Amino acid sequence: MIGFLHPWALAGLAAAAIPLLLHLLARREPPTVVFPAVRYLITTTREHQRRLKLQNLLLLLLRTLLLAALVLAAAGPTTPRGGVAGHSPSALVLVIDNSASSGAIVAGTARLAQLQAAGRSVLARATPDDALWLLTADGIPRRGDRQTLAPELDALTVSSRRRDLGASLGLAREVLAPEARPGEIVLLTDLQASAVSPASLGVPLTVGRPDDPPPHNTGISRLETGPQPWAAGGGRVTVTLAGDSGAASPVAARLGTRPARQALARAGGDVVLSLPGVPAGWWILTAELDPDELRLDDRRVAVVRVAPVARVDWDSGGRYVAAACEVLMTNHRISRGDEVTIGRLGRGSSIVSPPDDPAAVGALNRALAARGVTWSFGTPIAAPTSTDSGTLLGRVRVQRRYGLESRGSGRTGVLATVGGAPWLVRSGNVLILGSRLDPDWTELPTSAGFMPFMDALVNRLSRGEVALADGAPGDPLPLPDLVTAVRQGEREWRVEGGGIFRPAGTGAYYLIAGGDTVGAISANVDPRESLLTRAPDRQVRRLWKDARIVSLDDAGSGAFSSAARGDLRGPLLWLALLLGLGEVALASVWRRQPR
Repeated sequence: MIGFLHPWALAGLAAAAIPLLLHLLARREPPTVVFPAVRYLITTTREHQRRLKLQNLLLLLLRTLLLAALVLAAAGPTTPRGGVAGHSPSALVLVIDNSASSGAIVAGTARLAQLQAAGRSVLARATPDDALWLLTADGIPRRGDRQTLAPELDALTVSSRRRDLGASLGLAREVLAPEARPGEIVLLTDLQASAVSPASLGVPLTVGRPDDPPPHNTGISRLETGPQPWAAGGGRVTVTLAGDSGAASPVAARLGTRPARQALARAGGDVVLSLPGVPAGWWILTAELDPDELRLDDRRVAVVRVAPVARVDWDSGGRYVAAACEVLMTNHRISRGDEVTIGRLGRGSSIVSPPDDPAAVGALNRALAARGVTWSFGTPIAAPTSTDSGTLLGRVRVQRRYGLESRGSGRTGVLATVGGAPWLVRSGNVLILGSRLDPDWTELPTSAGFMPFMDALVNRLSRGEVALADGAPGDPLPLPDLVTAVRQGEREWRVEGGGIFRPAGTGAYYLIAGGDTVGAISANVDPRESLLTRAPDRQVRRLWKDARIVSLDDAGSGAFSSAARGDLRGPLLWLALLLGLGEVALASVWRRQPR
């Protein structure tokens, strides 16, 4: 179907009637006067008039077609892939998958270098009339022309962020939505199976992927430190490997710059390493593999807090709390003492829950106020609901609770919520729970997460520290509301407590509240990046309907062919030139003929 870039110019087709009007105006019927002496010329004159009429009609046709061709060329006619050389102005989003897996080395060359070469061939076909965007792993569409986007493409490096290809294509579709010009997407990727997800497109898609298979790979997918803080005697770490390599790989783990402990492990398995004790403080734990074709997943970090275990005094009247404390003490996670008091308001750090007797709530609130605590127990709530997932606590059913009310400004000190309302808060060195740790109030005491929760309460939260968090670069990680800054080395980000932080890259990030370090984030490459297996073409076509899958070498020739339209202005101008030359030639020949 033929379309027009400037359909308003078609109004000029009315000019094609000008030769016809001039022809009609030029026709004059002379008066007929018959002389006997010239009657013999009548037959000859009639033959000459018929020839002249034919010549005039032919010139009229050539001039009319000439004007129509010029007007149509001005309207910018286009046709979809009609075999016409070049393409009309188009909108194209070039998506480059420079996620961690693009750092794999194949035949001595990084995959990213192959993707960049294919990207350059796509940009080389662009014209100044095209609208172009470059979309990479950071998820920011960059608009420009061929000259401005080419240097950005050349400067791309392997990103530690994971790439969800379905989400990237959805973003590219949104970029093209406002465009009036024909749009298409070109995706250049290693087509990692773990990154392929469904996408609804609505625009043509060309997928360029390598022809050669991906290399075998082994990477560290998980690094577990166990309960924290560690005691002075050291601790044990579990390192889990992922990948498709069947060979055993040496794994080394170390705290800071201390000597490493080593063991052998295979992809799909894990290994436990015991590390010696270190002085109290925050330590970076590093696990490493010997280098292979993909280096970015051969190293993983975690943050370890080393401190003496809490000395706890607990109320034996709380059966489940008492049982949990006995288990923690047996496992040397706590000891008897008065550093932390559970079940009542003590002199030092205290963990307070609602009393059994509702009549005692008022007295407890007055005691909290006298202590300078800005939170108090409010109205009893019996509506069953669940806690909101966070770094400290996942989804736990809560049958009964008290609303927690703040007398201060804002909601400073909220550590866990239920339906968006505070459920676990801190004010100074006092922690307040909205529910008793009893199955009648919440299912937490009978869940698998109860022991880690109690460990975190007495060993971290009661000391003003927050839960340690893990994530991948770019992932949204919720921050406790007391955090004011996030620090990595010399870099520091000012943040708002209770907000979201996205790690820029891999490594350890420390959470700062005022001048104190209260927690840490360990950012590592997503474990799925270690799985380099390519998605089959049939699966890609099923998830991305009508996608054209080509080799990276053919990506350039495939660009601007599925969505762009061939430009017919060139052929029309050539036709107009031929018509003009034909008109001039005929008019000149007929003028020289004898009358």
